Amino acid sequence: MRWNGPCSPSSSFSLVPARVAGPICHAAGPVDDTAVLPGSSRQRHSLFPEWSHRVFWMTWRQHRLTLASLAVVFLGLAGGYLLSGAAMRGSLSLEAVQKCFVGTPLTCPEWAGVISTDRNLRQTLLPVLPALVGVFLGAPLVSRELEQRTFRYAWTQAITPRHWLTSKVLLLGSAVTLLGAVFAAVYRWWFTPATTGAVTLYDWFDVFDQGVLSFPSACLFAFALGVLAGTLTRRVVLGMGSALVGFLAVFLPLAIWVRPNYLPTLRVDADSYYSQSGGWATDFVYLDRDGNEFGMWEALSRAGVTSTTSFGSEQEELLARAGFREMVDYHPGDRFWVFQLIEAGIFVALAAGCVALTFWLVRRRSV
Repeated sequence: MRWNGPCSPSSSFSLVPARVAGPICHAAGPVDDTAVLPGSSRQRHSLFPEWSHRVFWMTWRQHRLTLASLAVVFLGLAGGYLLSGAAMRGSLSLEAVQKCFVGTPLTCPEWAGVISTDRNLRQTLLPVLPALVGVFLGAPLVSRELEQRTFRYAWTQAITPRHWLTSKVLLLGSAVTLLGAVFAAVYRWWFTPATTGAVTLYDWFDVFDQGVLSFPSACLFAFALGVLAGTLTRRVVLGMGSALVGFLAVFLPLAIWVRPNYLPTLRVDADSYYSQSGGWATDFVYLDRDGNEFGMWEALSRAGVTSTTSFGSEQEELLARAGFREMVDYHPGDRFWVFQLIEAGIFVALAAGCVALTFWLVRRRSV
């Protein structure tokens, strides 16, 4: 604290930007030299801009319950797999754990229920778990502010719409990506015995959707899509429904039709395919003696089989007698990480597009 320059003791002055000439006298009293002025070196050296702390805190206060609920789901599932995996490894040898995944329930009766539950989760909940992020966290992020008109208050507190949206997307997007990565890492550790050992029925392609790259990126995309859906609809419930439909409209075609074509498949005869370890079979075809390609049922028809409704060793023998060879189109197991990188890149690019469009919509609304 000090008295400044030419002003009388009953007044003081403070420094102003250079474009304003001369000192300006204020009401009586000393000037606080310890204040951080806008643009000062102390403010420039701050890790985050001044506005970010207020918006981060406001975002946390608004969405902490939803984020905590999602954390309970993701970390609860991760904790369940962690505990069951540790218990399996603690009570059985590694070879016995491996047999639990390839044998019948009688092979490993004490853990058959756990493995069956995982199989059901992989076929139902786990692939669409990222959609919960978009529905319950992404969609209300902007739509609730627009629906309740609370965004006007935030934009009048020296916070621009761009800063307002940046803080929300950065904080919550990072959180959901981290939750997804934690779950995927734990699940990979739990599933490892199923893909190792002398005899395996599973490959990492069987749990591709829970991969350590694809799963977090799918969570990020679902979140960004939810934010975009909420911004477009401006209604919470409508945005949540749109986020769910939009995620399924992207995820299902990607998993069913696009993913098998990331790279060209390799073709080998069935005996060679089954004798190797790992790989993802995408199609089974039959070739006649002239090299013509047929599906299974068409090949059976041409072999003279017209009354069967099942396919087994008897039908395979009839096809072999008729000169048909079974061929398999597949992706080798060593392509798993390449496919993970490709799909993660697709989800990240889609997420970036959703965020960019959201920023454009918010900016358009604010001008």
